Amino acid sequence: MGKPQLLQGVILILLSCMISQSHAQLVRSFPLDSKFGKLKSYAHPQLRIDKEKAIMMMGVGGQIRDTNNLIIMPGMLNKTGYIRYQVDSMGLVYRIWFLTPGEIQLAREEERLLKKQNPQKNFSIPFFQ
Repeated sequence: MGKPQLLQGVILILLSCMISQSHAQLVRSFPLDSKFGKLKSYAHPQLRIDKEKAIMMMGVGGQIRDTNNLIIMPGMLNKTGYIRYQVDSMGLVYRIWFLTPGEIQLAREEERLLKKQNPQKNFSIPFFQ
């Protein structure tokens, strides 16, 4: 193996290491109309979120993403925790994101600030955007 090929191999390995680390620093952004809550229980297609009074239904084609932003099939979901979720015009949940500890902390801070600014309204503007 010649020196140019060895140098090219080393450079390729270093570049691939740098590229693989860069995705870990991305911050997820959530839609403006997403809500923060805690998923208490889930039995496909029914789910219970702490802030909602009734049992909610997962819409057809609903999408669930874990803390690594990977898709979880709705029938395979077996965990609960803090989430961001979107509801469609018919009141069905169609997107759920499980939150990392940092995102949970930001969402709580966001809720605290929104309640302080306007205690009568229940709306959400994420800091993530």
